[in-house]
Amino acid sequence: MKDAPDRLQWAMNHCLAQIGIDRPELRARAIAIGERLEVLKDYPTSPGCTSPYAPVWIEELVRRKESA
Repeated sequence: MKDAPDRLQWAMNHCLAQIGIDRPELRARAIAIGERLEVLKDYPTSPGCTSPYAPVWIEELVRRKESA
């Protein structure tokens, strides 16, 4: 995934994050995969925005869902 073209890399990362957000039984595995691959880990993120790095993205959106 890390060596894929940017557009494909973004799509695969998004898919991984959605799995982690929507499937609690797969969340830990999705986070572990994201941590291992480190795709978009250093992506510049504006203040107040959620990072596209899958582990951060998953944890933040799950936190928001649970707060609602």
